[in-house]
Amino acid sequence: MTATTVCPRCGQRVVVRPGNSAQAWCHVHGAVTPLHHTLLVAHDAIAAVTADARVPAWVPDPMPSGWTVTGLAWGGEPGARAIVVDCAGPAPLGGSAELVLVAEEPGTGVGCGYAGLPGLDPGDVISGPSSADVEAAGQRAPLWAVPTSDDRAAFVGEAYGVWLWLVMWPMSAAWLLAERLTLLDLRERLYPDLPLGPPSEHLLPGP
Repeated sequence: MTATTVCPRCGQRVVVRPGNSAQAWCHVHGAVTPLHHTLLVAHDAIAAVTADARVPAWVPDPMPSGWTVTGLAWGGEPGARAIVVDCAGPAPLGGSAELVLVAEEPGTGVGCGYAGLPGLDPGDVISGPSSADVEAAGQRAPLWAVPTSDDRAAFVGEAYGVWLWLVMWPMSAAWLLAERLTLLDLRERLYPDLPLGPPSEHLLPGP
């Protein structure tokens, strides 16, 4: 089920510690929690990853019209400390768009990797009034805009006591948040008609 493991911060291949798939070495970032991913997303793969996960696996519910889940990645096993769900579909202002949702324990560095930020956590990004919000498992989750490159938009907040990241390509896809998104944790309900699609471009972090 698992393809090549990569660094959660830069997407480069890592060397996994023998006998411990929860630790790896990146030639750029040193010791990291390796990010595993599937070549093709499937309902049974989602069920297997979420069965003992320590963090949520977020998806929009309902899914925006024409959108599908296109990828799944996770850091740490058994008991994932980070889960990435990649979705893609029509962009609000025309063309196509991609949305990566990340739930991760502090100190993992996955969300920063997708947002193109240095470090492991958002740090001082979360200050002042929030920029947007979503509803996560029935609770309002404020989000703060993250400074990033001009090819994407990134937001971070907190839900279930762990970081919640939404990273979107292109930048204009942030219009998805013009109306509050409702997020479902797939640990609680993996519905059989969850729409799945082919892999999209940004499942793995990197420039």
